[in-house]
Amino acid sequence: MSEILVSGGTVITLDAGRRVIPDGAVAMRGGRILAVGPRAEIEAQFPEPDRVLDARGKAVLPGLIDTHAHAGHGLVKTLGNGDFAAWGEACRVIYSSASPAEFWYAEARLAGLERLKAGVTTGVSVLGGGDCVMRVDTPAAGEARGRAIAEIGIREVMAVGPRRPPFPQDYTMEDGSTRAIRFEDQLETMGLLFERLHDRGRMRLCTMMPVYRDATHDRAKVAEIKAQGRAMRELGTKFKAIFHQDGHRAGSIAVTQDMFGLLAPDAFLSHCTDLTDADIATLVKTGAHVVHNPMALAAVKGFCPVVKLLDAGVNVAIGSDGTAPDRSGDLFRHAFAAMRYAQQAARDDTLLPPGRALEMITIDAARVIGMEREIGSLEPGKRADLITVDLTAPHMAPANMPVWRVVCFATGADVRDVVIGGEILMEARQVAHLDEAEIVAAAEAEAAAMLRRSGLAYLAVEDPGWRRTRR
Repeated sequence: MSEILVSGGTVITLDAGRRVIPDGAVAMRGGRILAVGPRAEIEAQFPEPDRVLDARGKAVLPGLIDTHAHAGHGLVKTLGNGDFAAWGEACRVIYSSASPAEFWYAEARLAGLERLKAGVTTGVSVLGGGDCVMRVDTPAAGEARGRAIAEIGIREVMAVGPRRPPFPQDYTMEDGSTRAIRFEDQLETMGLLFERLHDRGRMRLCTMMPVYRDATHDRAKVAEIKAQGRAMRELGTKFKAIFHQDGHRAGSIAVTQDMFGLLAPDAFLSHCTDLTDADIATLVKTGAHVVHNPMALAAVKGFCPVVKLLDAGVNVAIGSDGTAPDRSGDLFRHAFAAMRYAQQAARDDTLLPPGRALEMITIDAARVIGMEREIGSLEPGKRADLITVDLTAPHMAPANMPVWRVVCFATGADVRDVVIGGEILMEARQVAHLDEAEIVAAAEAEAAAMLRRSGLAYLAVEDPGWRRTRR
């Protein structure tokens, strides 16, 4: 690979010293960072690079990391006009009966392009959603997503796991037939996806289990859940993969560990609202990580005690839970929302300063997915994943206090350049290797086809709520 110099910007390293270098530079070669420091020093050390990215007037940061989002959601945005029960039911129908491989391919390209243009170089994507409606009846959906993400060029951790019992569950096959899918069928599919996709290129997989909140399960159900959890953990161990759960709240973390023993330092849990003291003690004891989703419905219905968790020593990252039903993958927006979320709840504007919020979408997020030695900061030896952010726009000027500028004022649209693994994938907001218009048009066509297949077109008839204070 060529030698690249990113030169002249304000380099926000997120390294151990949290250095901010006003007139800095980053040198890269072979997909790795070679050096980070003052521009004059780095340019003298690397006098003849193959490429120079002019970062003057820009902040230079490690690539952003979204630690919880959903595959499929990019084509079901806003369905139901804010009726989340209707939207969840739509996800169940679409993900099990109206989403052939073409759906997952088109959605992955759209969501991947959104991530790339917003500076999100690595993202976790659950292969499905709703109440654990996972598209692992056959490998087709996961393989289609793998092809699409490889085309976009970003890094991904694709989370795969079983649906919630009882089994079997009906799925519509590519030929239109219906097949009753057992847990064993899903487990076989997940094994195939790991064999074919895990640690191939920039794709990794992780295992997943539904969240169980009830400590009064009968003995047979507990045995079934334990067996499934053991199978997921064994699959993850075989492939050295991390473990994920989506939707913890109000005692469920303690239940997960006490009844099923699923948590360890390789586990990361999303939402985590209205936690009990036992939940927090369990997180501390097991070393499991938390993903806070400040714009998700769960953060409206309950409260994620981010500051309390951080003060207890729990690692917390910020995720989008995107891109549906009503939120984007723009991590700058989510980081600022997390700041205000914590401050408003406590009526204390000293909480969660922007530096901490930025850590939660970079280096702390890298810890969540077990990649802190590879990404999340700009340091020699790490993978060459970085972005630049324009500091010259009216809403960003004056360009002093760059960390505050980036977290409090920037959006994904301010990202100018994206480098992943030493490859320049976006330069001056131009993505040369992709046809953006074609990706959007294909996604529009597949979304329309999905609405026809599912019979859910009525959920896409807009009702903005004019002159009302309630939906």
